[in-house]
Amino acid sequence: MEQRRSEHPAADGQAAGHLARLFLGPLHGGSRGAYLPGGFDLHLRGRGDDSERLVHQHEAQHVLLTDTTAWGAALVLTSRVPQWAQLFNQLLELCRATHESFATYMSCSVVAASTGTPEVALASYPDYVGLVDRLDRYLAAIPGEHRRSLAATALARACMQTPVIGQMAAAWPRALTPGELREIDVPDGRLRTLYRDPVGLPADVVAAADEAVVAEFGPQPLSADLPGAGATALDDRFDAAWARWEDTVFAGLADRLTEAGATVLGSHEHLPSVAELVARVAVTVPGLRLAVELDPDPPDRRMVAQVLRQARLWLTTEPRPARLITFRQDVDPEEVVRVVDATTRVAGRPNVVLGARLPTRLLAGYAFPEDDRARLAGLDGPVLAIRTLADDGTDRDTDAVWHVRLTDPVDVAELTAAWDGGADVTCCVAASCLSDEQWRARWLPVLQDAAPLIWLIDVPVASLADEFTGGRTVHGIYLDLGANPTGARRAVAFKVTGQTGAWLAVADDVGIQLLTGQLADLPGIDLRMTGADWTGAVPALRLVLHDLLRTESYVDLRALVDHGN
Repeated sequence: MEQRRSEHPAADGQAAGHLARLFLGPLHGGSRGAYLPGGFDLHLRGRGDDSERLVHQHEAQHVLLTDTTAWGAALVLTSRVPQWAQLFNQLLELCRATHESFATYMSCSVVAASTGTPEVALASYPDYVGLVDRLDRYLAAIPGEHRRSLAATALARACMQTPVIGQMAAAWPRALTPGELREIDVPDGRLRTLYRDPVGLPADVVAAADEAVVAEFGPQPLSADLPGAGATALDDRFDAAWARWEDTVFAGLADRLTEAGATVLGSHEHLPSVAELVARVAVTVPGLRLAVELDPDPPDRRMVAQVLRQARLWLTTEPRPARLITFRQDVDPEEVVRVVDATTRVAGRPNVVLGARLPTRLLAGYAFPEDDRARLAGLDGPVLAIRTLADDGTDRDTDAVWHVRLTDPVDVAELTAAWDGGADVTCCVAASCLSDEQWRARWLPVLQDAAPLIWLIDVPVASLADEFTGGRTVHGIYLDLGANPTGARRAVAFKVTGQTGAWLAVADDVGIQLLTGQLADLPGIDLRMTGADWTGAVPALRLVLHDLLRTESYVDLRALVDHGN
């Protein structure tokens, strides 16, 4: 089930109420993450180490388990319906052990496959070590690392495929109560039942899965998953075999649970009921924006897209204080030049970045005073502004991000002329602004004439497919941002043959890897990460990156979600 719009988790994962989310935090400082249906927050230390990869992968696994199971669909739906607010918290508690065991185990598996040292990183999160150890003991009879990961997935799916959606539908419009749910039909109850088997995952279930693979695909997949085979088991040519292996284990676990009295739904059996319940609830809940994807076998790139669109990497601990200043109306040109000259210097020169963002994006990402928020809420179309740090206008001795809004394209030429070549000027237009055709026609010709143009990727890659495909070559380059306290370690830039400007995305190591991979998988794209001359583009990219890390509260691909699309 895809959540079209949701409130994103609070900036501080340790704030009051964090227990009503799935939260991975260290014992002392360090990187942390927090997940709620519809999005997850990352607060990383910017070191690029295994703990950051572990945290990102951990939250990504929460997304995958929620978005592919019946209990997960119940979590998404209850998180969006006011009448079900209490039920959401109750359902979350009833699957917490299952969700956290799966997310921790699978994130360790992913890190192990890429760097081989998840144990050191996990030691900073002692509350989660026991979850991995317990699941490891249950899966001990499985000889291959990849098969153990598949079995962990099958186990979590079997626990989460309950009849809860049907029970919610039967109770609607009354809210279902936990007392109406049998112990064997809640995820953590099922997990406890399976864990009671003293031998762990039954050997006959593993044997049946191995035999099913050999019968259909031959012995090669199993041989690729033996000690010493490295990452061979992850080769794409074995995907169908491993899908069969996981489904066979799922069926075996479902049989065990059924014998214990459970009602276990098939992998996609819940989807029609979810669609029906969503349609019924939407009639009485204004603004409910949920869509049910009935495709029973979404390709991997769709699941990657789900993870990417739900991730939010915070560059600060909370939204930055900000002010909306209108050029000419609130401040004269000379004052803008003076403040920007004094506060934005990079290598001795003012760094002037003309940035375009949607008003809803600014409202979501900054702590504006109420009067500024009201002005922003009344604006129609993208806001073009120069951003800098200056006094917030109160007596608190606090700096705020000034958004000096330009209201007329002629302002661009006047401001750039005021520096008379004594400043570095670039333009950074968020991709979410490109959907406004009227704004594009009015402003883009002026911006393209004024300075180098950088397109900030703040929307899902799939929505930009027309910009990157069509037989044109796309060149890419990775940009290392170095160790920094924002957690944004890397960026990736793309330029399209025959197109003005360069595209830019900022994230941590995992986010950049996923985004670049998703772009490479777009049908018809010709992406080349080597062989291009970036000499002319990198200076502008570096200046925009400096501005982004200094003035943004977070980076993500959720701009259109904030906008209500």
